Amino acid sequence: MIEKIIHSYVNKLTKEDILNFAYYNNIVLNNEEVDIIYTEIKNNWRQLLSNPTPIFERVKSQVSPSTYQNIIYFYDLYSKKLPLNLNFR
Repeated sequence: MIEKIIHSYVNKLTKEDILNFAYYNNIVLNNEEVDIIYTEIKNNWRQLLSNPTPIFERVKSQVSPSTYQNIIYFYDLYSKKLPLNLNFR
C-alpha cells in the first residue's frame, strides 16, 4: 500500500515542488541541482528507499556541499517516518 502512495506522489512530483520545498526550508538551489534532485527522485525512488548509498555517492560530486548536507539531513529525517519493512524491487 505504501509503495503505491509513494509511487503516486513521485509521479506527480515537479521541479517546482522541489523548489518550493527548498524555499520553505531556507535552502538555495541552482537550476542544475534542481534537475539532479528531480531526476534522481523520479528515476530512482525505489533505490532511494532501499539502498540510497550509490545515489548519494553519485549526487555528492554534482551538487554543492551545503546542498548535499541538506539532502542527507532531509533524507534521514523523512526516512525515519517510513515503515522499516519496506521491500521495493
